[in-house]
Amino acid sequence: MKKIIILILLLLSIGIAEAVNVSLTVSWSLSLSTVRPGGNLIIYLTASNPGLDLNGIILTATAGPYITLTSGSKIELGDMPATTSQQSSISIKVDKNAEATTSYVYLEAKYYYSNSEYKREFYVPITIKKEPVLEIINVDFNDTIEPGKTFSLAFDVSNKGDSTARDLKVKLNKTSLFTTPGSTGEIIIAELNPSESKTVDFLVTINPGADIGIESIPVNLSFMDDTKSNSYTQMNNIGLKVSGNIDFVVTVDSYTNFYYGRIGEVSISFSNRGLASAEYIQVIADSEFGSKEFYIGSLDSDDSETIDLPQNLAKASGKYPVHLTLNYRDKFDNEYSFEKTIEVTPNNAPLDYTTILIVIVVLAVIVYWIYKKRKK
Repeated sequence: MKKIIILILLLLSIGIAEAVNVSLTVSWSLSLSTVRPGGNLIIYLTASNPGLDLNGIILTATAGPYITLTSGSKIELGDMPATTSQQSSISIKVDKNAEATTSYVYLEAKYYYSNSEYKREFYVPITIKKEPVLEIINVDFNDTIEPGKTFSLAFDVSNKGDSTARDLKVKLNKTSLFTTPGSTGEIIIAELNPSESKTVDFLVTINPGADIGIESIPVNLSFMDDTKSNSYTQMNNIGLKVSGNIDFVVTVDSYTNFYYGRIGEVSISFSNRGLASAEYIQVIADSEFGSKEFYIGSLDSDDSETIDLPQNLAKASGKYPVHLTLNYRDKFDNEYSFEKTIEVTPNNAPLDYTTILIVIVVLAVIVYWIYKKRKK
């Protein structure tokens, strides 16, 4: 009798030991920590067997409120030897009309050892979050943007999210580029509902010393969600093109040896009295007494450059025109052409007093020689 009791206890201990070693763990991770209504999410699963060899594993998923399973409702992993693991996934979609809440996916794992069935249950929490998503659209400037100029900047703030934005502050973060005369540069909107847009308008003055080129105005949006439990801040940049005119002034600067019958030069000055700089300037100077091309390069605002144009005045008989063509580009690489015709005036060469003096001396010598000869 005693031996039978010992045998029964031994069998029971073996069964208990086997039961302890028949085990399955399931861990998971999410593709997103939160998901919005209408959004998609993937649950990544890892099934691990820390105990005895299992001869069959089935994972069955059931969706909680506001959730639809798009794949992975039933996953058959098959046999799994001891100390091994397998990966799988479940894809879900959240209803478009879902409320902000924490839903779940219920997961049941059945696994088998010998002729016995075991079961474990898991809940994967899914956080559904509704939030406002703001965008700046329909940006409009009512005038060209130039240094020192004041213009109106208008744009729409649109809520592309699924929650109302409350206590929205729209603020232009001032920089050295601009100021907002007569205001703080901030507008407050009490609420902005989903799919709603509201227009804001600012008066902006560009710094007179601003450089010509592509710049940006930073716009700060700060707001809360519908429950006022979450606050948001986002920075946007509105790009703008600061432009300016290029205004050439062409004048005759000076003449060198510019006499009838000779080869001389006329110096022609080019000045830029505009706000923008001209780049890659090429000058083509043309007249009936000589033509030439020049490369000036760049000409900044309030800057000037001079060219020396040689002219053969052998057949010149009075003032005549010189036609000038300037080909150039602005800061934005746009090509332009400027034409100007100026008049130049040759002069009679001044008397050469050295030659006259030599002639006088020679005549004096001749007169003296004739006088001496007659006297004899």
